Amino acid sequence: MNIKLASIEIENNEQKIVFDYHEDLQGYGYTLFVIDGNNQWKPISNSRNPLIRGKSFDLYPQTISRTTNADEYKVSGIKGGVLTHKGVCDYPWSGTISIFPSTDWFKVEVEVNSEEDLTLQMVDGFEPEIMIDMGSLPPYDRGDHVWYKTNINNPTKWNDEAYGNDLPALYYYDSYHQFEVMMFFNMTPMSWMSRENIARFLNYRCGFRRSYKPTPQYELGLFADGFSGKLFPKGKQVFEYYLKIRKRVKATTEQLALTDLLNHCLELVPAKAEWPPKATDWQDFTEHCAENLLSPQCWNNNSVYEDFILNYVNGYSPAWQEAFEAKSLTIDFKAIPCMDSAAFISFPLTIVNQIKDNPHYQQLLERILKFMRQQVRNNYTRHEPLGTSGTWQYVYILEQIWQVAHLNQEQEMLNYVIQEVETILIPLAHNVDYLFPLSFDFKTLRKYANGDAYAISGLYAYFMLRLHSVTKKQHYLEEAKKGVRILHQLPINSLAQEVFMLGLGIQAASELYEKTAETDYQNIYEYLLAQNLRMMYWYNDNTKEEYRDYHIFGMFQACTPIIYPAFFENVECLARIASTLDKHPVHKGLLRVFNQARINNFYLFPECLPENRHMSDLMYIPFENLGVLEDEKTGWIGQEIYGAGQVFEAYLMWEAFAKSSDRDVLLLNLNNYKFAELDAIADAELTFIVYNPENIDKTIQIQVNADSNCTQAYWGETFDSIITPLSMKDKQINVVIEADQSLYLKLTK
Repeated sequence: MNIKLASIEIENNEQKIVFDYHEDLQGYGYTLFVIDGNNQWKPISNSRNPLIRGKSFDLYPQTISRTTNADEYKVSGIKGGVLTHKGVCDYPWSGTISIFPSTDWFKVEVEVNSEEDLTLQMVDGFEPEIMIDMGSLPPYDRGDHVWYKTNINNPTKWNDEAYGNDLPALYYYDSYHQFEVMMFFNMTPMSWMSRENIARFLNYRCGFRRSYKPTPQYELGLFADGFSGKLFPKGKQVFEYYLKIRKRVKATTEQLALTDLLNHCLELVPAKAEWPPKATDWQDFTEHCAENLLSPQCWNNNSVYEDFILNYVNGYSPAWQEAFEAKSLTIDFKAIPCMDSAAFISFPLTIVNQIKDNPHYQQLLERILKFMRQQVRNNYTRHEPLGTSGTWQYVYILEQIWQVAHLNQEQEMLNYVIQEVETILIPLAHNVDYLFPLSFDFKTLRKYANGDAYAISGLYAYFMLRLHSVTKKQHYLEEAKKGVRILHQLPINSLAQEVFMLGLGIQAASELYEKTAETDYQNIYEYLLAQNLRMMYWYNDNTKEEYRDYHIFGMFQACTPIIYPAFFENVECLARIASTLDKHPVHKGLLRVFNQARINNFYLFPECLPENRHMSDLMYIPFENLGVLEDEKTGWIGQEIYGAGQVFEAYLMWEAFAKSSDRDVLLLNLNNYKFAELDAIADAELTFIVYNPENIDKTIQIQVNADSNCTQAYWGETFDSIITPLSMKDKQINVVIEADQSLYLKLTK
């Protein structure tokens, strides 16, 4: 006699997961439902979905029960018929399905516990996978369906096939049945991934997949396109993912879908981060960094330059050396003056030196400026066609030289920049219709060789705005508008390259919105913010013991497909975003990102890493990279002198203008990049966001920088409501802030 077991429904607002028992599966498969336009429950998937797929998995719950928490269910079962080196075995597994607090995400967590390593069978596809069988494809799939569906696959990729290792999430909109699906895969606890099975984003993809078995169907989820080995480790191993289904009557663009996806993913960002044991604060590390940068290991000389700065400490970069050797070339970074380092350091250093009294700051700035002056005089002006150049490097160095020269009143440098802008940069932009290439030819001012770097348009737009703000020439403003607008029209998967350029595009869109009040620029701002956060690391890497020495959550992929977190990009992206947050609403998840980054970026310093990672005795010049599963060698690129400028930028963002007495409370400066004159800094009105990521209320003291002339303090829960006065005495403000609360703080004269 067959006994039909009752369905089990887990409802979450207008979505639900329904489990039905299937005798042939000896367990429960699930179906996804959503409320349709007639306010009726509508199934949107197949009814036989397991929680985890694959011949060695296919985890169908055999028991399901509600816990004392009304929003949580326990699931469990025994998986039989799996292969190990001892033969065919079985293993127990268990998990929970719940509603993630304060959101409408379903959270699925599954733990398998095998006594032996599993031999993955890779039969009928790769395993393990987290895939939802969504049922049949529409009848005209390759026409009408493809034209009108909206789907966002991740991670990002470049040049058609080279994937990054960033956002572990997907979005899909079905125009036939009018629903959307979002999924997020938490890579932090999924430490079983390795080069002995599937090495995370070397082969895993998040998104839409067609299936012909033999009828046309489709699936959504985490799937593999290859594997490295067939060993799944024994012991307790975790799978964790999040799911959200909503009805959507009106079709959406991929730009709006990406923005929506990222806003929902921000709901999942953890508030707290763990301080590295040797981390002190950004003031301490910045002071030591300036001292390190004066070391002979960062400088050299030759017959042309009596003193020039290098790109890496001791000119040592094993990765670049290997790359050049593979091309039968040689490179000696110790012999090459590095304008990148000089420009990238001197801009934030100029501000720090203005507001903080430290002899190392002054000495370092004077030394760098002397080198930059000589560089400009020694034919750095490119009077003759010099072959080819990387486009972003050329544009960004020009922009940084302009900023440095303007603040330090270096007229020769300013003249040089204007000449380059008018004779090379703007003509190049026109020749390529603002679709900037990876490299360009100085003679033709057109694309050289392969590769695109479209996000340069955002950098270009921001640079044009800076020129317009000083010169008041209208053509710079028009160039800025053209540069930033094109980014909103390009396919969403065409922008991922150097990640930090998106940050300058964010600034440009924000400033143009403020100038024009045109909503297009607000939309572009939100979209570019989503694109920037898309390239963030949304997890910590626990796949190897050595990676557990540090945390990478809140760092940024240097460049798709350069698959490692990099200090320069980590800080540059967030500092650019922070400067716009007095003009736009701030998602609490974004503040949590800032808090993660504020703490986790200390891990890039040799001082905070094990001794076996050290490459020199300069402990406060950051490594360019940290090792992750996809790119394994920490510090293999070198200690980046050119990225050390972001140490000063981090200090300006988190501590230099005002500092919290409790380092666990985030104090975020919103004023970076807004100082047109050095002498005006002391009198400047300053705005901050204070955020308490702890689960307890806090009373803190905020110490205002001694050189500030601000004497009044006000706070508010939104930027427009900063009207409540706070007492300030001896440049100190007492603030009471609740658990997980954020507030705005404004200081005035």
